[in-house]
Amino acid sequence: MSNIFLLISDNALREAVIEQIKTAKLGETHVVDKNTEIAPKQKDEKTPILVIIDETNAEKKTLVRSLAERPEKPVILMLASGEDIEGVNETFSKPFRLGHLVARLKYYLETAPLLRDRPIVFGPYRLEPQNRRALREKEADPIRLTEKETALLVFLAQSEKSATRKDILASVWGYDERIDTHTLETHIYQLRRKLDKEGENWLMNDAGAYRLEGMPK
Repeated sequence: MSNIFLLISDNALREAVIEQIKTAKLGETHVVDKNTEIAPKQKDEKTPILVIIDETNAEKKTLVRSLAERPEKPVILMLASGEDIEGVNETFSKPFRLGHLVARLKYYLETAPLLRDRPIVFGPYRLEPQNRRALREKEADPIRLTEKETALLVFLAQSEKSATRKDILASVWGYDERIDTHTLETHIYQLRRKLDKEGENWLMNDAGAYRLEGMPK
């Protein structure tokens, strides 16, 4: 189970984030009230996979730098308005929607690791996320994919049901649903041009929600 460390001074916000993480079953939360509690001092102490920090000050900037220098750097999310801090994976400007935060947590904890790990098989394809390519049976030349095309396929592959446009934009691109964009439709179109052959349709549209066809049962 993922260890999620929360260094959030706002009590109401901290409790709301914990409840959302618990409901979504994303991992085990560990509340800390000072920076030194995040870095384990002994081997048997819990190592953070993801750290959520609110607001910025000199001490927290130092913490981010120290975490970013670790061999196994955790994902660092900042809940604060203002400057971007080197080492932070993503900053959420206040006010933000908790649902949007949860979607990004799912991406970092569930989708992002798959981009570095095992191949994914669907239909006649073997998707190699780490190489950003898809190999089709009986064809020698791989199909090259962009970073976002790869992330989109991985996200759909690990989704248990059809994913809504809102969830895909939030999870893969980090977009809030209030942003009007045709990015998803453009990427779906490009992927279909690359993958669909002989009348195939591997990216299914179910009443506005998308799923990847041909996944193993």
